Amino acid sequence: MAESLREQLGTGANFRVRVTIIGALLSIVPLIGISLLLHGSGRDVLFWIYWAMLAGCLLHLLGILIKNPTPSRRPPLLTRDLAMGWAILLPSLISSFWPGIIGAPVFTVLVGATWVAEKIRKRSVTS
Repeated sequence: MAESLREQLGTGANFRVRVTIIGALLSIVPLIGISLLLHGSGRDVLFWIYWAMLAGCLLHLLGILIKNPTPSRRPPLLTRDLAMGWAILLPSLISSFWPGIIGAPVFTVLVGATWVAEKIRKRSVTS
């Protein structure tokens, strides 16, 4: 089973993107559970730590996009995986992390823009 899961997650950049997004989505469950147990300033500290983790996830995805700027040179399915970065919007909404609420959709638009820019560039070269 573990071998099968590892194969499904892929390798390299695809693996890092998928684990980052899945981790961000699943991390909301312990956040809610722990925040119910904490009171006052402890809850505030917990949310600051969680927001730092979400910011790190967005920055990690952005770093992978910067290392693979053109869709034609990316590993197979990496463009699709990067476009799934919008999923970080959900934990951002639940935890009221406004940079993630704005950043996740903007990141997905940025991924789409790289694809469109490459298509326009190829069209202008062939013309």
